[in-house]
Amino acid sequence: MTPRQRLAALIGLALVLSVPLARAVCYVVTERELAVLLQFGEPVASRTKPGLYFKAPFIQEVLRLPKTLQIWHGAEAAKLVDVPTADGKKIEVTLWAVWRITDPAQFVRTLRTIENGESRVKEFVRSTARDTITTHNLAEIIRSTDRKMTYTLGLPPEVVAAAALDAKAAAPDPAKPAPDADPDVPDFLVPPEAREPVALGRLKIMDQIKQTAQRALAADGSGDGNPQGRGIELVDVGISRIEFVPQVREAAFDRAISLMEAIAAKTIAEGEQRKKEIINRTNAEVQKIEGEGKQEANILRGKVDAEIIDDYAKAIREAGDFYNFSRTLDAYKEAFKGDTRLILTTDGELLRMIKALEPPKTPKPESPSVTAAEPKP
Repeated sequence: MTPRQRLAALIGLALVLSVPLARAVCYVVTERELAVLLQFGEPVASRTKPGLYFKAPFIQEVLRLPKTLQIWHGAEAAKLVDVPTADGKKIEVTLWAVWRITDPAQFVRTLRTIENGESRVKEFVRSTARDTITTHNLAEIIRSTDRKMTYTLGLPPEVVAAAALDAKAAAPDPAKPAPDADPDVPDFLVPPEAREPVALGRLKIMDQIKQTAQRALAADGSGDGNPQGRGIELVDVGISRIEFVPQVREAAFDRAISLMEAIAAKTIAEGEQRKKEIINRTNAEVQKIEGEGKQEANILRGKVDAEIIDDYAKAIREAGDFYNFSRTLDAYKEAFKGDTRLILTTDGELLRMIKALEPPKTPKPESPSVTAAEPKP
């Protein structure tokens, strides 16, 4: 092997060995990461900015943590159940929280993993939310303003207007409605929570929960000789869902079903009443039309009969004898049908007419009485 080949082999070997050596000495932190330098399992340094860093090989290792915001959303198991409000309502609350790591070394020293940090955030958020919710009425928790709120129920406006009129008429004193009542909305469409005034509202209550949880989480661990806390920060807290407990929810559904059934029964009754009114009105119109038609038919029939009588009268006046004779013949023709026997008197008009109709007797031819005379010579 020549010296040049030997040098090339040494350079290649150095390059091959430099890759793992560089990995053992250098490491890179990206924009979305936090890094903690561990020496024999204990954090000795934090890297919060992106760049290239060095470490001691074989005795130090790098633990990478997310720099981005972490979101915890309360699952079914983390739901707050049977939470009593100040006005005696029991509800179920589903929470969410956003947090992040502010001190990677302290976080690794106290919590170690992301799962432990999320569990710590969940505990503080749940306890703070329960304590805060129990001191406020349900209307304060679910509403933010005093705006008018009603059930929609999918009802058309005309049904709501009719129900409002019925409710107003059924009120003990329609002239004096309730102070907060809306004359255009029936009372059964207004939820009980919408009748209560709102002092703080949901947004301010959520801000109270967030501030209280932030202070508690920041002070967590300081009593154990860790003035920096747990190395995490709570960014935001919210409620994703509020619902009644199953018993109250079923009762509310039953009440809504009863309400819809009552509205449906009332609508059906009104429809049947309108149906009968339309049928009666139609029958009256039909009877009126038929009566007018019969009246016009009688008038036309009377006019036609009068014209016929007038034509008969004119015919009688113009050809009275011939007409009487023709009608008499028609009468006799009808009378002499079949085996008819008539007893006529000698002075009856019919007998005289029959005799007048007999053909005259023709005389028989006489025999010649005179013979032809012989010619004289």
